[in-house]
Amino acid sequence: MLTNYHTHCDLCKHAEGNVEDYVKQAVKDGFDVLGMSDHVPYPDYDYGYRMEFAEIWDYICDVRDAQKKYGGRLRILLGFESEYMREYRGYYEELLDEYGVEYLILGQHFYDIKGYWNSAYNISDTAECVTYARSVSEGLDTGYYSLLAHPDIVGVNRLEWDRNMDEMSDIIINSAVKNGIPLEINANGVRRGTYVDSLGTHFTYPHFRFWEKVAGSGAEVVISADCHNPALLNDGDVEKCRELAKIWGLNVIDEIKVRR
Repeated sequence: MLTNYHTHCDLCKHAEGNVEDYVKQAVKDGFDVLGMSDHVPYPDYDYGYRMEFAEIWDYICDVRDAQKKYGGRLRILLGFESEYMREYRGYYEELLDEYGVEYLILGQHFYDIKGYWNSAYNISDTAECVTYARSVSEGLDTGYYSLLAHPDIVGVNRLEWDRNMDEMSDIIINSAVKNGIPLEINANGVRRGTYVDSLGTHFTYPHFRFWEKVAGSGAEVVISADCHNPALLNDGDVEKCRELAKIWGLNVIDEIKVRR
C-alpha cells in the first residue's frame, strides 16, 4: 500500500495548498490512503504556526468534502498533529469523541520544564532530551495517539550523542512498544540535509543512532512525508526514508489504528 498519514495544508500558515490540492496529488501518485493531519489549534492560546481555533470547522469540512468527492479513489482520513499537554486532555478527548477526528499524531514540538514550555528545537543540554522523552512517553500512555511523529526531532539541535541521548531513545522506544504505537521516520529531516560531527556525516533526523535502537526493539515504523507542499507527498526524500528503513532493518507498516 502507498500511504501517508502526516499531511499539512495552508491553514497552518507555513504550508502551501489546500486539502483538495493534497488529495488530487495523492490520487495522481496512486495513493491508497491519505491522512490529513494539520497542526491542531488550541481553544485558549495561540501556540503559533497553526490554524486559528475559529478555522477548525473549515478544516474538518474541507476534509469531509474531500472524502465525499474522492472517496471512491482513495481513503481519506481526518486527523490532527498535536502536542500533548496535560491541561488539554479534555480537549483531545473532545476532538476524538465529539468532533469526529479519526486519529491524532503526537508531534511534541515543545515540552514542560518546571512550569514553562520549551521548544524541542531549542535544547542546549542533552539532559533536557530526557525530560523531552518523558513528556512524549506520558502522551503515548494516554491512548489518544495513533502515531508518534519525528521521535528523534531533538537531533536538530546537533548535540553530541551521549548517555542522555541513549536514555531519551530508550524511554521513547520502550513507551511506543508498550503502547503499540508506531514510530515515524520523517522525510522533513532528510530535507534538512546532513551535517558532520564526531559520529561522521548523517542527518539531524532521522538520526541513525536512534533508529539502530529501534531496529532491535520490535517497534513498528511508519514512513511519512510530513509534507507542507503537495509536490512533496511522494518525493525523493520520502524514497530516501524508505531506503534508510531497509538499511536499518526496520519493521515498516502501512496502516495505523484509527477511530473509525
